[in-house]
Amino acid sequence: MRSTDASPFTFTNGYTIAFDDERQVGLTVGKAEAEAFAEDADRLMALPDASIQHPILTFAPADLVGIATRLRPFLGQLGTTPSKAMPDSHNAGDFGAFLDHAPHIYALTAEEIAEHKTDGHLDVNTVREGAVLICPVKVPGSGVYLGDMHALQGDGEIAGHTCDVAGTVTLEVHVIKGLDIDGPILFPVLDDVPFLARPLDETERTRVQALARKHGVRKVEDDVPVCFIGTGPNLNDATTNGLERAAGFLGLTVPEVMNRATLAGAIEIGRHPGVARVTFRAPLSLLDAKGIGAFARGIYNVQRAGA
Repeated sequence: MRSTDASPFTFTNGYTIAFDDERQVGLTVGKAEAEAFAEDADRLMALPDASIQHPILTFAPADLVGIATRLRPFLGQLGTTPSKAMPDSHNAGDFGAFLDHAPHIYALTAEEIAEHKTDGHLDVNTVREGAVLICPVKVPGSGVYLGDMHALQGDGEIAGHTCDVAGTVTLEVHVIKGLDIDGPILFPVLDDVPFLARPLDETERTRVQALARKHGVRKVEDDVPVCFIGTGPNLNDATTNGLERAAGFLGLTVPEVMNRATLAGAIEIGRHPGVARVTFRAPLSLLDAKGIGAFARGIYNVQRAGA
């Protein structure tokens, strides 16, 4: 008789982590403590009453011991319902690629995946408290859903997993009529904006204005940070997707977006293997024309042009 591993993940190197009471720091524990946690996994993971799952603590992994880290909770899944049935974990261009002619009822073609997904499974660690996420709507009522809360995650979730936790989320939802987008647009909190993409402070603006006068530049662009999420089977495709989404939305060319992301932005990994963040300072006038400039002003405390 042959046996088959029925676990969705095979851990070759794992850990069990404990948090302090204030949920500020974490520390990976040894095997004895991990096994003690496994005996009381449901309570320690604070599983919701209606949750039906086998807590990961049951595995009691303890390959990494004594590593300290910080907590910064975020939602791995926050988005809207795809226009065709697919597993929520596959609602993105990278994991969604596994549905291409898959041997089960959720099989889709590459064209169907691109058409129906909404990239709600981002695993982007900057989708956290205080951020603004603008999502495409592909079904009546939008079908907002959320989950996959993580206590922390380095860019890329390179290990394929991180510290999943239970939690409570409060969302403020706005409906933006007539906004034609295919994937998420993110306004991260200021601390999460890449260095070159951050709004200029007063000192920097004064210096830039002096440069403008010195070199005959009549007007310095009013701009704000914005992040376009791109997804694809790999990071190259995801980056291209993010660049194309940004260019199409703002009415720019892809080469211009590439230059803006180089001069005043960054390309960052959301999730390996295929979620990318294309972040740069975009002209505020273009965001205003699309009806989303107010979100940028609110989160970055930017005054209206000419004010």
